[in-house]
Amino acid sequence: MGINERKLKEKELRIKQIRDSAAALFYKKGYEATTIEDIAKLAEISKGTIYLYFKSKIDLYYSLVEPSLDVLSKKLSKIAGMKKISPEFKIKKVTDATYEFYVKDPDAYHLISRYEASVFSNLLSPKKLDHLKHLMSSNLYQLEIIVSEGIKMGLFQKLNPKMTAIVFWNTFMGIIQFQENRLEKGKVDYRRSTINSAMKLIIRGIRK
Repeated sequence: MGINERKLKEKELRIKQIRDSAAALFYKKGYEATTIEDIAKLAEISKGTIYLYFKSKIDLYYSLVEPSLDVLSKKLSKIAGMKKISPEFKIKKVTDATYEFYVKDPDAYHLISRYEASVFSNLLSPKKLDHLKHLMSSNLYQLEIIVSEGIKMGLFQKLNPKMTAIVFWNTFMGIIQFQENRLEKGKVDYRRSTINSAMKLIIRGIRK
């Protein structure tokens, strides 16, 4: 490994170290209560080192949330646009994709689930804020599209697609939160099975 390659590897590892520490603290303490000093201490580096890679705390936060939201948004959009599969199966695929995203990167999932636009409206540039809002609403909108498709095909009852999508989304997030609390108390992990059962119940309830 050459010198330049080694330096690049060290830089990537350092950035990952900072991002992992920041994500853990943002989730545990919240954005406002977390300081750059806290992140530096957990990452076992100096504050100055963090500022070599990130201009500010909000810049660091954005670097964690935006890529994750973008990946999830593209996955769900692709599922919603699939042909030759039923709306019910699309809902299952959306659920599976979101759960896989959660398992792969729980810190990113938690940051997204706790995102509060009011906190960041004065911290992010209008362009970045609008972009985050678009990505956040996009995930819900994909479910709304799928529900609307099911209604038009005569498979689902004539319900409000947006409200129905919100029920799906909030049920998913609520189960994750509840089951995580159970896990902390040494209980059996029922996250996946509970989510699957809940989605089946909702689908059964909206069928025509």
